[in-house]
Amino acid sequence: MLAGLIVLLALCAPALTEDSDDCGGAAAGLQRIAACTRIIEDRTRSPGSRAIAYHGRAIAWTDSGDDDRAIADYDNAIALDPDDIDAYNERGQIWLDKGENDSAISDFDRAIELDPGKAETYYNRGRAWAHKGDDSRAIADYSHAIEFDPAYFQAYNNRGFVFNRMGEFDRAIADFDETISLDPQHPYAYNNRGISWGAKGDAERAVADYSQAITLDPTYVNPYGSRGIYYFYDREPAKAQADLAAAAELAPDNAYFAIWVDLAERRSGGASHLRQAASRLDMARWPAPLVRMFLGEQTPEAALAAADDPVPAKKRGNLCEANLYVAEFYRLDGRDDEALRRYRLAVRDCPHDFIEYVAAGKALRALGVSP
Repeated sequence: MLAGLIVLLALCAPALTEDSDDCGGAAAGLQRIAACTRIIEDRTRSPGSRAIAYHGRAIAWTDSGDDDRAIADYDNAIALDPDDIDAYNERGQIWLDKGENDSAISDFDRAIELDPGKAETYYNRGRAWAHKGDDSRAIADYSHAIEFDPAYFQAYNNRGFVFNRMGEFDRAIADFDETISLDPQHPYAYNNRGISWGAKGDAERAVADYSQAITLDPTYVNPYGSRGIYYFYDREPAKAQADLAAAAELAPDNAYFAIWVDLAERRSGGASHLRQAASRLDMARWPAPLVRMFLGEQTPEAALAAADDPVPAKKRGNLCEANLYVAEFYRLDGRDDEALRRYRLAVRDCPHDFIEYVAAGKALRALGVSP
Protein backbone atom coordinates (compact mmCIF):
# COMPACT_ATOMS: atom_id res chain seq x y z
CA MET A 1 0.00 0.00 0.00
CA LEU A 2 2.82 2.40 0.90
CA ALA A 3 4.54 1.66 -2.39
CA GLY A 4 1.29 2.36 -4.25
CA LEU A 5 0.81 5.69 -2.46
CA ILE A 6 4.35 6.75 -3.32
CA VAL A 7 3.73 5.95 -6.98
CA LEU A 8 0.40 7.89 -6.93
CA LEU A 9 2.04 10.97 -5.38
CA ALA A 10 4.84 10.77 -7.91
CA LEU A 11 2.30 10.73 -10.74
CA CYS A 12 0.29 13.62 -9.28
CA ALA A 13 3.21 15.89 -8.46
CA PRO A 14 4.06 16.83 -12.06
CA ALA A 15 0.39 17.64 -12.75
CA LEU A 16 0.18 19.80 -9.63
CA THR A 17 3.36 21.62 -10.58
CA GLU A 18 2.12 22.09 -14.14
CA ASP A 19 -1.15 23.61 -12.93
CA SER A 20 0.70 26.02 -10.66
CA ASP A 21 2.99 27.06 -13.50
CA ASP A 22 0.12 27.51 -15.98
CA CYS A 23 -2.02 29.41 -13.47
CA GLY A 24 0.95 31.59 -12.58
CA GLY A 25 1.28 32.82 -16.14
CA ALA A 26 3.07 30.11 -18.08
CA ALA A 27 -0.21 29.57 -19.96
CA ALA A 28 -2.81 32.03 -21.22
CA GLY A 29 -6.51 32.14 -22.01
CA LEU A 30 -8.60 29.05 -21.44
CA GLN A 31 -5.58 26.94 -20.50
CA ARG A 32 -4.70 29.33 -17.68
CA ILE A 33 -8.31 29.55 -16.54
CA ALA A 34 -8.59 25.75 -16.44
CA ALA A 35 -5.37 25.36 -14.47
CA CYS A 36 -6.38 28.00 -11.93
CA THR A 37 -9.85 26.45 -11.61
CA ARG A 38 -8.38 23.06 -10.77
CA ILE A 39 -6.32 24.63 -7.99
CA ILE A 40 -9.29 26.62 -6.68
CA GLU A 41 -11.48 23.52 -6.55
CA ASP A 42 -8.79 21.40 -4.86
CA ARG A 43 -9.73 21.75 -1.19
CA THR A 44 -6.43 20.16 -0.13
CA ARG A 45 -4.71 23.35 -1.27
CA SER A 46 -3.84 25.99 1.29
CA PRO A 47 -5.86 29.23 1.42
CA GLY A 48 -2.76 31.07 0.21
CA SER A 49 -2.44 28.81 -2.86
CA ARG A 50 -6.12 29.22 -3.68
CA ALA A 51 -5.87 33.01 -3.26
CA ILE A 52 -3.02 33.03 -5.79
CA ALA A 53 -5.13 30.90 -8.14
CA TYR A 54 -8.10 33.26 -7.87
CA HIS A 55 -5.74 36.14 -8.63
CA GLY A 56 -4.26 34.31 -11.63
CA ARG A 57 -7.69 33.45 -12.99
CA ALA A 58 -8.83 37.05 -12.52
CA ILE A 59 -5.94 38.18 -14.72
CA ALA A 60 -6.95 35.63 -17.35
CA TRP A 61 -10.59 36.79 -17.25
CA THR A 62 -9.41 40.39 -17.68
CA ASP A 63 -7.27 39.41 -20.65
CA SER A 64 -10.30 37.70 -22.21
CA GLY A 65 -12.47 40.81 -21.67
CA ASP A 66 -14.70 39.33 -18.96
CA ASP A 67 -14.39 42.06 -16.32
CA ASP A 68 -17.30 40.89 -14.17
CA ARG A 69 -15.79 37.45 -13.66
CA ALA A 70 -12.42 39.06 -13.03
CA ILE A 71 -13.89 41.26 -10.29
CA ALA A 72 -15.56 38.23 -8.68
CA ASP A 73 -12.24 36.37 -8.61
CA TYR A 74 -10.41 39.39 -7.19
CA ASP A 75 -13.10 39.51 -4.48
CA ASN A 76 -12.33 35.88 -3.59
CA ALA A 77 -8.58 36.41 -3.75
CA ILE A 78 -8.83 39.36 -1.36
CA ALA A 79 -11.15 37.44 0.98
CA LEU A 80 -8.48 34.76 1.28
CA ASP A 81 -5.57 37.21 1.35
CA PRO A 82 -6.63 40.71 2.53
CA ASP A 83 -3.05 41.99 2.05
CA ASP A 84 -2.82 41.24 -1.70
CA ILE A 85 -1.75 44.70 -2.90
CA ASP A 86 -1.77 43.77 -6.57
CA ALA A 87 -5.32 42.40 -6.34
CA TYR A 88 -6.58 45.74 -5.00
CA ASN A 89 -4.67 47.66 -7.64
CA GLU A 90 -5.80 45.45 -10.52
CA ARG A 91 -9.42 45.35 -9.37
CA GLY A 92 -9.27 49.13 -9.01
CA GLN A 93 -8.13 49.45 -12.61
CA ILE A 94 -11.13 47.43 -13.78
CA TRP A 95 -13.47 49.66 -11.76
CA LEU A 96 -11.75 52.65 -13.34
CA ASP A 97 -12.27 51.29 -16.86
CA LYS A 98 -15.93 50.66 -16.02
CA GLY A 99 -16.34 54.27 -14.87
CA GLU A 100 -16.89 53.21 -11.23
CA ASN A 101 -14.48 55.81 -9.89
CA ASP A 102 -15.48 55.63 -6.22
CA SER A 103 -14.97 51.86 -6.14
CA ALA A 104 -11.64 52.32 -7.88
CA ILE A 105 -10.52 54.95 -5.36
CA SER A 106 -11.51 52.66 -2.48
CA ASP A 107 -9.30 49.89 -3.87
CA PHE A 108 -6.38 52.23 -4.53
CA ASP A 109 -6.73 53.67 -1.01
CA ARG A 110 -6.32 50.16 0.43
CA ALA A 111 -3.38 49.38 -1.86
CA ILE A 112 -1.65 52.60 -0.76
CA GLU A 113 -2.36 51.79 2.88
CA LEU A 114 -0.61 48.43 2.38
CA ASP A 115 2.30 49.93 0.40
CA PRO A 116 2.60 53.74 0.59
CA GLY A 117 5.57 53.81 -1.77
CA LYS A 118 4.15 52.25 -4.96
CA ALA A 119 4.12 54.88 -7.73
CA GLU A 120 1.66 53.01 -9.97
CA THR A 121 -1.07 53.05 -7.34
CA TYR A 122 -0.87 56.82 -6.90
CA TYR A 123 -0.97 57.18 -10.69
CA ASN A 124 -4.07 55.02 -10.94
CA ARG A 125 -5.83 56.87 -8.12
CA GLY A 126 -4.88 60.15 -9.82
CA ARG A 127 -6.69 58.94 -12.95
CA ALA A 128 -9.80 58.21 -10.89
CA TRP A 129 -9.73 61.65 -9.26
CA ALA A 130 -9.26 63.23 -12.69
CA HIS A 131 -12.26 61.34 -14.04
CA LYS A 132 -14.30 62.66 -11.12
CA GLY A 133 -13.16 66.20 -11.91
CA ASP A 134 -11.24 66.58 -8.62
CA ASP A 135 -8.22 68.26 -10.18
CA SER A 136 -6.37 69.12 -6.99
CA ARG A 137 -6.41 65.52 -5.74
CA ALA A 138 -5.46 64.25 -9.19
CA ILE A 139 -2.47 66.61 -9.28
CA ALA A 140 -1.43 65.50 -5.79
CA ASP A 141 -1.51 61.81 -6.70
CA TYR A 142 0.32 62.28 -10.01
CA SER A 143 2.94 64.27 -8.10
CA HIS A 144 3.33 61.43 -5.57
CA ALA A 145 3.77 58.97 -8.45
CA ILE A 146 6.53 61.17 -9.88
CA GLU A 147 8.13 61.51 -6.44
CA PHE A 148 8.41 57.74 -6.12
CA ASP A 149 9.36 57.22 -9.78
CA PRO A 150 10.92 60.32 -11.41
CA ALA A 151 10.92 58.54 -14.80
CA TYR A 152 7.15 57.92 -14.74
CA PHE A 153 6.43 59.76 -18.00
CA GLN A 154 2.74 58.80 -18.03
CA ALA A 155 2.29 60.62 -14.72
CA TYR A 156 3.89 63.76 -16.16
CA ASN A 157 1.62 63.56 -19.21
CA ASN A 158 -1.53 63.04 -17.16
CA ARG A 159 -0.63 65.79 -14.71
CA GLY A 160 -0.04 68.11 -17.66
CA PHE A 161 -3.46 67.20 -19.03
CA VAL A 162 -5.06 68.24 -15.73
CA PHE A 163 -3.02 71.45 -15.68
CA ASN A 164 -4.43 72.16 -19.16
CA ARG A 165 -7.93 71.71 -17.81
CA MET A 166 -7.13 74.06 -14.94
CA GLY A 167 -5.81 76.70 -17.33
CA GLU A 168 -2.26 76.33 -15.95
CA PHE A 169 -0.74 76.14 -19.41
CA ASP A 170 2.87 76.94 -18.56
CA ARG A 171 2.92 74.20 -15.93
CA ALA A 172 1.24 71.87 -18.43
CA ILE A 173 3.88 72.60 -21.07
CA ALA A 174 6.64 71.90 -18.53
CA ASP A 175 5.10 68.49 -17.82
CA PHE A 176 4.69 67.67 -21.50
CA ASP A 177 8.29 68.73 -22.11
CA GLU A 178 9.38 66.31 -19.40
CA THR A 179 7.20 63.54 -20.85
CA ILE A 180 8.77 64.03 -24.28
CA SER A 181 12.25 64.14 -22.75
CA LEU A 182 11.62 60.76 -21.10
CA ASP A 183 9.76 59.29 -24.10
CA PRO A 184 10.36 61.19 -27.38
CA GLN A 185 7.96 58.83 -29.18
CA HIS A 186 4.94 59.80 -27.06
CA PRO A 187 2.28 61.16 -29.48
CA TYR A 188 -0.20 62.04 -26.73
CA ALA A 189 2.26 64.42 -25.08
CA TYR A 190 2.76 66.27 -28.38
CA ASN A 191 -1.00 66.48 -28.91
CA ASN A 192 -1.59 67.70 -25.36
CA ARG A 193 1.21 70.26 -25.63
CA GLY A 194 -0.41 71.43 -28.85
CA ILE A 195 -3.55 72.17 -26.81
CA SER A 196 -1.45 74.24 -24.40
CA TRP A 197 0.23 76.24 -27.17
CA GLY A 198 -3.14 76.86 -28.81
CA ALA A 199 -4.65 78.12 -25.58
CA LYS A 200 -1.68 80.48 -25.20
CA GLY A 201 -2.26 81.78 -28.73
CA ASP A 202 0.83 80.22 -30.31
CA ALA A 203 -0.74 78.65 -33.39
CA GLU A 204 2.57 77.83 -35.08
CA ARG A 205 3.82 75.73 -32.17
CA ALA A 206 0.40 74.12 -31.76
CA VAL A 207 0.30 73.00 -35.40
CA ALA A 208 3.91 71.77 -35.18
CA ASP A 209 3.05 69.60 -32.17
CA TYR A 210 -0.10 68.22 -33.80
CA SER A 211 1.95 67.38 -36.88
CA GLN A 212 4.55 65.56 -34.80
CA ALA A 213 1.82 63.58 -33.01
CA ILE A 214 0.48 62.49 -36.41
CA THR A 215 3.97 61.54 -37.59
CA LEU A 216 4.47 59.36 -34.53
CA ASP A 217 1.03 57.74 -34.79
CA PRO A 218 -0.84 58.19 -38.09
CA THR A 219 -3.89 56.46 -36.55
CA TYR A 220 -4.20 58.95 -33.68
CA VAL A 221 -7.37 60.87 -34.50
CA ASN A 222 -7.29 63.93 -32.21
CA PRO A 223 -4.38 65.84 -33.78
CA TYR A 224 -5.93 65.51 -37.25
CA GLY A 225 -9.09 67.18 -36.01
CA SER A 226 -7.29 69.95 -34.14
CA ARG A 227 -4.84 70.69 -36.94
CA GLY A 228 -7.69 70.67 -39.45
CA ILE A 229 -9.53 73.31 -37.42
CA TYR A 230 -6.44 75.52 -37.43
CA TYR A 231 -6.21 75.17 -41.22
CA PHE A 232 -9.95 75.87 -41.48
CA TYR A 233 -9.57 79.31 -39.92
CA ASP A 234 -6.23 79.99 -41.60
CA ARG A 235 -7.98 79.80 -44.99
CA GLU A 236 -6.20 76.64 -46.11
CA PRO A 237 -9.30 74.74 -47.25
CA ALA A 238 -7.53 71.84 -48.96
CA LYS A 239 -5.43 71.07 -45.88
CA ALA A 240 -8.43 71.56 -43.62
CA GLN A 241 -10.60 69.17 -45.58
CA ALA A 242 -7.83 66.56 -45.77
CA ASP A 243 -7.23 66.59 -42.01
CA LEU A 244 -10.88 66.71 -41.02
CA ALA A 245 -11.77 63.93 -43.45
CA ALA A 246 -8.93 61.83 -42.01
CA ALA A 247 -10.29 62.41 -38.51
CA ALA A 248 -13.83 61.48 -39.57
CA GLU A 249 -12.58 58.34 -41.28
CA LEU A 250 -10.65 57.25 -38.19
CA ALA A 251 -13.63 58.00 -35.92
CA PRO A 252 -16.82 57.74 -38.01
CA ASP A 253 -18.97 57.78 -34.86
CA ASN A 254 -17.58 61.13 -33.68
CA ALA A 255 -20.21 63.84 -34.21
CA TYR A 256 -17.74 66.71 -33.85
CA PHE A 257 -15.61 65.53 -36.74
CA ALA A 258 -18.74 64.97 -38.84
CA ILE A 259 -19.76 68.58 -38.18
CA TRP A 260 -16.32 69.96 -39.05
CA VAL A 261 -16.17 68.01 -42.30
CA ASP A 262 -19.59 69.44 -43.16
CA LEU A 263 -18.44 72.98 -42.36
CA ALA A 264 -15.30 72.59 -44.44
CA GLU A 265 -17.25 71.20 -47.38
CA ARG A 266 -19.93 73.89 -47.28
CA ARG A 267 -17.50 76.74 -46.68
CA SER A 268 -15.66 75.62 -49.83
CA GLY A 269 -18.89 75.54 -51.83
CA GLY A 270 -19.16 71.76 -51.89
CA ALA A 271 -22.11 69.51 -51.17
CA SER A 272 -22.91 68.48 -47.62
CA HIS A 273 -22.52 64.80 -46.64
CA LEU A 274 -23.64 65.27 -43.05
CA ARG A 275 -26.86 63.30 -43.45
CA GLN A 276 -24.91 60.22 -44.55
CA ALA A 277 -22.47 60.70 -41.67
CA ALA A 278 -25.35 61.07 -39.20
CA SER A 279 -26.41 57.48 -39.84
CA ARG A 280 -23.25 56.40 -37.96
CA LEU A 281 -23.72 58.79 -35.02
CA ASP A 282 -25.47 58.35 -31.69
CA MET A 283 -28.29 60.84 -32.16
CA ALA A 284 -29.58 60.34 -28.63
CA ARG A 285 -26.74 62.20 -26.93
CA TRP A 286 -24.89 65.49 -27.11
CA PRO A 287 -23.87 66.98 -29.55
CA ALA A 288 -26.69 65.44 -31.61
CA PRO A 289 -28.77 68.66 -31.32
CA LEU A 290 -25.99 70.51 -33.15
CA VAL A 291 -26.00 67.90 -35.91
CA ARG A 292 -29.77 68.31 -36.27
CA MET A 293 -29.31 72.08 -36.45
CA PHE A 294 -26.95 71.75 -39.42
CA LEU A 295 -29.36 69.27 -41.01
CA GLY A 296 -32.14 71.87 -40.75
CA GLU A 297 -34.12 69.74 -38.30
CA GLN A 298 -33.63 71.94 -35.25
CA THR A 299 -33.33 75.68 -34.66
CA PRO A 300 -30.21 77.26 -33.16
CA GLU A 301 -32.32 78.28 -30.16
CA ALA A 302 -33.39 74.68 -29.57
CA ALA A 303 -29.79 73.49 -29.93
CA LEU A 304 -28.66 76.03 -27.33
CA ALA A 305 -31.44 74.97 -24.97
CA ALA A 306 -30.39 71.33 -25.35
CA ALA A 307 -26.91 72.21 -24.05
CA ASP A 308 -28.29 72.39 -20.51
CA ASP A 309 -26.99 69.75 -18.09
CA PRO A 310 -27.34 69.22 -14.32
CA VAL A 311 -23.56 68.85 -13.98
CA PRO A 312 -22.12 72.39 -14.04
CA ALA A 313 -18.86 71.47 -15.78
CA LYS A 314 -20.73 69.52 -18.44
CA LYS A 315 -23.18 72.38 -18.95
CA ARG A 316 -20.30 74.83 -19.36
CA GLY A 317 -18.65 72.61 -21.96
CA ASN A 318 -21.89 72.05 -23.86
CA LEU A 319 -22.68 75.78 -23.95
CA CYS A 320 -19.15 76.53 -25.12
CA GLU A 321 -19.56 74.13 -28.02
CA ALA A 322 -23.09 75.30 -28.79
CA ASN A 323 -22.02 78.94 -29.02
CA LEU A 324 -19.18 78.13 -31.42
CA TYR A 325 -21.23 75.87 -33.71
CA VAL A 326 -24.27 78.15 -33.66
CA ALA A 327 -21.92 80.96 -34.71
CA GLU A 328 -20.72 78.82 -37.62
CA PHE A 329 -24.33 78.07 -38.54
CA TYR A 330 -25.06 81.81 -38.66
CA ARG A 331 -21.95 82.40 -40.78
CA LEU A 332 -23.20 79.88 -43.33
CA ASP A 333 -26.56 81.68 -43.28
CA GLY A 334 -24.92 85.07 -43.87
CA ARG A 335 -25.87 86.37 -40.41
CA ASP A 336 -22.45 87.66 -39.42
CA ASP A 337 -23.70 89.93 -36.62
CA GLU A 338 -25.30 86.99 -34.82
CA ALA A 339 -22.21 84.90 -35.50
CA LEU A 340 -20.01 87.61 -34.02
CA ARG A 341 -22.03 87.65 -30.81
CA ARG A 342 -21.82 83.88 -30.41
CA TYR A 343 -18.07 83.82 -31.12
CA ARG A 344 -17.58 86.39 -28.38
CA LEU A 345 -19.64 84.32 -25.94
CA ALA A 346 -17.50 81.29 -26.77
CA VAL A 347 -14.28 83.22 -26.14
CA ARG A 348 -15.71 84.54 -22.88
CA ASP A 349 -17.15 81.31 -21.49
CA CYS A 350 -15.26 78.37 -23.04
CA PRO A 351 -12.69 76.45 -21.00
CA HIS A 352 -9.38 77.48 -22.55
CA ASP A 353 -8.31 73.90 -23.24
CA PHE A 354 -11.34 73.41 -25.55
CA ILE A 355 -10.61 73.59 -29.27
CA GLU A 356 -13.80 75.65 -29.55
CA TYR A 357 -12.13 78.39 -27.49
CA VAL A 358 -9.23 78.52 -29.95
CA ALA A 359 -11.63 78.31 -32.91
CA ALA A 360 -13.74 81.24 -31.68
CA GLY A 361 -10.67 83.42 -31.22
CA LYS A 362 -9.37 82.61 -34.67
CA ALA A 363 -12.81 83.22 -36.17
CA LEU A 364 -12.98 86.69 -34.60
CA ARG A 365 -9.52 87.55 -35.89
CA ALA A 366 -10.56 86.37 -39.36
CA LEU A 367 -13.49 88.81 -39.14
CA GLY A 368 -11.09 91.60 -38.22
CA VAL A 369 -12.25 91.73 -34.60
CA SER A 370 -10.05 91.37 -31.53
CA PRO A 371 -11.12 88.45 -29.28
